[in-house]
Formats: sequence, C-alpha cells, structure tokens
Amino acid sequence: MSLHFHREVDRLIEDLITFGGSIEDQLNDSISALMEGSIKGARRVIKNDADMDQLEVEMEEECLKLLALHQPLANDLRQIVSVLKINHDLERIGDHATNIAQRALDLDPLPRVDLPQDILAMSKQARLMLRVSLLAFVESDQMLTHGVFEMEDQIDKLNKVIFKQQIKAIKEAPAEAEQRILMLSVCKQLERVGDLASNIAEDVVYLMSGDIIRHGGREPAV
Repeated sequence: MSLHFHREVDRLIEDLITFGGSIEDQLNDSISALMEGSIKGARRVIKNDADMDQLEVEMEEECLKLLALHQPLANDLRQIVSVLKINHDLERIGDHATNIAQRALDLDPLPRVDLPQDILAMSKQARLMLRVSLLAFVESDQMLTHGVFEMEDQIDKLNKVIFKQQIKAIKEAPAEAEQRILMLSVCKQLERVGDLASNIAEDVVYLMSGDIIRHGGREPAV
C-alpha cells in the first residue's frame, strides 16, 4: 500500500481515539448529571449527542472511502474494519449516555430518592470498561481485553442484584415506583455500555490477531 494510504489510516485512528475521548466525556457527564441532579449537565449531554452522531457518520464515510479507493488486504483491511466497528460501538455508547441524561431530567421533578450504592458501583464499572477497552486499542495491547471481559461478568451480576433491590423497593414503597423504574432504566443503559465496551475489546482482539471471538468464542483470561 502507498505511503498516502498509511497516512490516511493513521489519521483515521487518531480521529477514532479523539472520538472515543469525546464519548467517554459524554458518559462521565451523564452519570455526573444523574448523581448530582444537574439539569444543566443533562441538557448539555443531550445537546452534544447530535455532534457525536455527525462525527460517527464522518468517520464511517472516511472508512468506506479508503476501502473503495484502495481495496486493502490482510492487516490493512483489519485496521479499517476495526475502526469502522469501534466507531459504531462508540456512537451507540453515546446514545446510552444521552438516555442516562434523559433519565436525570425525568427524575428531577419527582421526590428525591437516593441512588443505591450498587448503581454507583455499576456506573464506575461501565466507565472503567470503556476506558480499558479504549486503552487496549490505543496501546495495541490484547492482554488488556481480558480485564474487560471479566468486568462484563461483574456488571451483569450487579445488574441482577439491582433489579431485585428495586423491585423489592417498589413493593415496599409504591409511591416511589416511578423513580425506581427510571433507575432500572439507567441500569439497563449501563449494562449496554458494558456490552459495547466488550465489543470494542473483541474488535481489538480481531485487529491484533485476526481472531473473531464473538458468540462465546473468547479464550479464558490469562
């Protein structure tokens, strides 16, 4: 492949890393808005979502242009395909961040109910999964992906615990049912963030080794 092609790929990867940082900010800001009851913060996340969508489209167009013009093979092809997939997963994480911000707005007019500690733990786990999966991509470090897969199991367990807690709370205090249902929705968004962070980790494995490990094909962590 030409020097021009590789420069374009390098620029594409740099843009993806920048995009990942922006999505990480969106997720952090949405969770902060939820925890602090910040209407201003929640609205800022929702407003920024359109910009994130536009960035995702532009990245996809660049990937498709490189594929069409250069028809890369082997490692070059894997790089562009990986960027294309990670780009899409990041945009979807941005959507879930926007949904969390919307739940913060929905909770604002309702009587205050403290966020359970397990939801706070789940939010930390989801953010860490995203951070580590992006770091694995930036550092081209396949070993980091094992930690992401382990954390996915942990976040799934937390989600089940929180579901049982909130259902119990609804039965004990029906007047708080709306708040509890909104919290369950937040948990669902965080679970999906974890799933998508795992997708990114799987894409890193594909990029580094060529192995497709979806659908239960992951190797045990070592």
